[in-house]
Amino acid sequence: MPCYITKIKPASLEDYRLWQSIGYLGDYERYKQAKANTDSSGPVFLCGDFGEHCSDCADVSFFLCDYPVGNGKTCDRNMCDEHAKEIGLDLHYCEAHYKMWRDFVEKGGVDEQLKNVVAFKSEK
Repeated sequence: MPCYITKIKPASLEDYRLWQSIGYLGDYERYKQAKANTDSSGPVFLCGDFGEHCSDCADVSFFLCDYPVGNGKTCDRNMCDEHAKEIGLDLHYCEAHYKMWRDFVEKGGVDEQLKNVVAFKSEK
């Protein structure tokens, strides 16, 4: 059985909704109290099959790197939510590709590529 090392995150409405989706029946105030009473100073060990490990640490992987590498393929490096760099809606890059993306943006590459885009005109 695989084991993972993760950190306890502070209470959030997003995580509360996740807890509800997997069967938690308490209200939000009770959830926040439970999180506040948890020692979050050290790592938490999870054992079970939660999927792939993050490529950068021993946490559960929630994302794959979406950086295009050619032939319609993406990097697909496994990443936890701490190591995934979100650059758009449901679009995440690993650290190395995020640095490449930031360089591209800072050097004006996005503006250069978008200057030739023609907006789609609706026929309505």
